[in-house]
Amino acid sequence: MTTLKTGRAELEIVRLSADVLIVGGGLAGTNAAMGAAEKGATVIVADKGKIERSGDAGGGIDHFMAFLNQNQEWDTQDAFLGYVERIGRGTGHLSIIESVYCAELPAAIERMERIGNPLTQADGTYYRTKSMGQPGPYWINFNGKKLKPRLGAAVRRLGCTVLDKVMMVDLLTQDGAVVGAIGFHIRSGTFYVIHAKATVIATGNTNRLYENPRLNPFNTWLCPFDTGDGQVMAFRAGVTLSNMEYMRMTLLPKGFAAPGFNALVGMGGRFLNSLGEYYMEKRHPMGNRATRYDVVFHTLQEIREGHGPIYIDCRRLEEKDLAHLMRTLGYDKDTLPDYFAQRGEDLREKPVEITVSEGMQAGPTEVTGSGIKIDRECASTVAGLFACGDAADHNRCVHGAVAGGYKAGKSAARHASRSSVPEPPRETAIKQSIEWFLAPLNRRSGYPYRQVENAVRKIMSEHAGAMRTEIGLQVGIEKLKRLEKYLDEMKAADIHDLMRTHETRSLLEVGKIMATAALFRTESRNKPYHHRLDYPDTDDKWCGLVAVKKEGDRISCSFEPVVYKMGAGIL
Repeated sequence: MTTLKTGRAELEIVRLSADVLIVGGGLAGTNAAMGAAEKGATVIVADKGKIERSGDAGGGIDHFMAFLNQNQEWDTQDAFLGYVERIGRGTGHLSIIESVYCAELPAAIERMERIGNPLTQADGTYYRTKSMGQPGPYWINFNGKKLKPRLGAAVRRLGCTVLDKVMMVDLLTQDGAVVGAIGFHIRSGTFYVIHAKATVIATGNTNRLYENPRLNPFNTWLCPFDTGDGQVMAFRAGVTLSNMEYMRMTLLPKGFAAPGFNALVGMGGRFLNSLGEYYMEKRHPMGNRATRYDVVFHTLQEIREGHGPIYIDCRRLEEKDLAHLMRTLGYDKDTLPDYFAQRGEDLREKPVEITVSEGMQAGPTEVTGSGIKIDRECASTVAGLFACGDAADHNRCVHGAVAGGYKAGKSAARHASRSSVPEPPRETAIKQSIEWFLAPLNRRSGYPYRQVENAVRKIMSEHAGAMRTEIGLQVGIEKLKRLEKYLDEMKAADIHDLMRTHETRSLLEVGKIMATAALFRTESRNKPYHHRLDYPDTDDKWCGLVAVKKEGDRISCSFEPVVYKMGAGIL
């Protein structure tokens, strides 16, 4: 351990090394740690929070998507991949989905049981529901309230070194490869310089990026501490990103940010407008069980046509289904049933008002992702760096994080076993990086992060939201570029504020990347997640990925076609 005197502070620097460094300890990160450790690698896991409760699933989760080969035509890998193609056409390679999810699925289900959180009900059966355009009930409803604590305990039992409350802020590179990362403890300020043969990014998607309908940027659908840090670190290191143009939204109980869409719809809830019409049943062949993006798009249309407020109607559900729904609604967020009770909302008696959530950077479907471009082994385009979960472009949701996270950990361990100990970057370069990261803490005056961050949200909502145009995106990009100069004038009052200033940097950079990719893709796909008013139709020549890379100070976009050899799947 050494110390660094910088500005008005003297901070400790701790140097560590391992075969594999996992950046992010959420659902994907803990599974990646297990995958690497069980292959014999030494592992360090760093997370902003505490791995027992961090990430999107930190408070609990109630659904997992899977095909189980239970003698149904829709319940096979081929049918599942057909579903992936149909709802995610142009957003992912089936060969990568097959490798990082399908091939890992049986082991993922077994692993859930092994850590003490099986996907089955008490009687040993699977409770399966259907929604989001599925050809059959792929969603497994289960009690995941204690999933993260059990995963955290499993990671610690395997002997992994866990750095709770440590925010990684930059990747270390040497000779064109990633060789670890630098981070700091968000309470003590201690800096960590970690050398690793392989590094896995598992930092989730990007939230707090758009204005929130509940007027509180931390009251988000998904974890508000997922701010795109991993994507930005990788981008700075020369890694290619893809699917960054897609802005994800969902439907939530009005006034309350909580997952619930799948539970309410999967059990049989129906979307109702203020005219008393079940509008999805008029607007889409699959009705209420259409894909999430279709439901959000048509709900936005209803609101724009003056047919709001919008409701979810569960009154026709059978009593046993309603009882199950009410019992499991708190698996994702404990306080949702309490919220309904305090407002006098009884799903048995009347429809519950819902609204469209804030936007976020995340995958365009439940089966294709957005972020670091990965291959069949979860490797990025830069040697030594892997990615999984919502930080990767071919991972999504709980099922993707559990299966793909473990795959990334195994792949990283395999890479480490073939690699020699990397040469560390020059000490002067490390010191310069640390001093740059600490600069907001040493300024005697400057802007609070909130002022800059609020401006980012305003710009993204006005110019890169659910309705986009060429001029609007261009203006938004220019505004974000002008805002960049204020990043170097932010003032941090303490270590916690220092974390927030770097989150703000990440948010602005992700916003620029998203808007640039959205400007490049001159069509609409998976509306409203990428909806160009000036190019409103889906164009098959755009069936593929927009790849984004840093070239000097420029964000460079290119197009990678995706070719499908199978049919459109079973409806």
